[in-house]
Amino acid sequence: MKKIILSIVAFFILCFYVSGQNNLGKTEDMGRISLTPIISEQATNIPEAAKQILTTKLTQLATENGMGAGNLMPRFIITAQINVLTKDIIAGPPQMIAQNLEAVFFIADYMDQKVFSSVSVNLKGVGTNETKALIEGIKMIKPQEKQLNHFVESGKIKIIEYYNSQCDFILKTAQSLASQKKFEEAIYTLTSVPEVCKDCFDKSMDAAGPIYKQYIDYLCDQNLAKAKSAWAASMDALGAQEAGNYLSQIYPDAKCYKEAQGLIKEIKEKMKELWKFEMKKYDNQIKLEQQKINAYRDVGVAYGNHQQPMTYNTYFLHR
Repeated sequence: MKKIILSIVAFFILCFYVSGQNNLGKTEDMGRISLTPIISEQATNIPEAAKQILTTKLTQLATENGMGAGNLMPRFIITAQINVLTKDIIAGPPQMIAQNLEAVFFIADYMDQKVFSSVSVNLKGVGTNETKALIEGIKMIKPQEKQLNHFVESGKIKIIEYYNSQCDFILKTAQSLASQKKFEEAIYTLTSVPEVCKDCFDKSMDAAGPIYKQYIDYLCDQNLAKAKSAWAASMDALGAQEAGNYLSQIYPDAKCYKEAQGLIKEIKEKMKELWKFEMKKYDNQIKLEQQKINAYRDVGVAYGNHQQPMTYNTYFLHR
């Protein structure tokens, strides 16, 4: 009997531990997907002051659910549109305007123009004019509301499903871009996969390695050629400085690194102590792998930031 009781106790302890681990893992992993809050340029019915408040509410909603925006170009967005359902004038003094509003929220893939999740919330705002009534209505949005939390959670799950189902296509797209020497875009495509999608993330990191090697070899050839040209054109302090600018962008595992070192030696012998220069290097072998993964991400971030749109058009939400 004692053994049976101990077995039951052990079973419940194990269930509690496993459940706790799953919940912790879910919270941790989901937080690695980020949503960028945007208000479409098409939302001409929302005054600028109201847009700022609505953007703040969207930011709070994303952050509240562990999906605060990252640094990369915003693939996944959270946005909202405000529709005025009714407008009533309340006799004063002072005369007031009451508006019944519908706020429609969307989580979408901005690049593929695909909606993952949507929900509508009814609001009411009262103010001395339409803009103030609208602002008061937007202030009524509560990021902690269960309905909105469910909307974000649903969006998270759909994003994960997207990567799980599209992983092979993502890998092929990256390979195709690399074959066209669009290395930065290829690396961005691979580094955009969130860590929560573990299988796809691991495959993407494996694919990013060879493409990154092609990228730094390509840069190496370009920078070495420019360095040689600069030094040949002006074998003095000015030429050495210009050549050094190009040589400093060559990575230690690039195929022309050794040849670049030969040019450095030549310039140093000519300039002697007047030329202070050091090429890129990795700290140590132990950190090498992590440094390379960080390097992949740096390339992706740089590309994503460069591609960031100045304005956002969300017409696809209504197709």
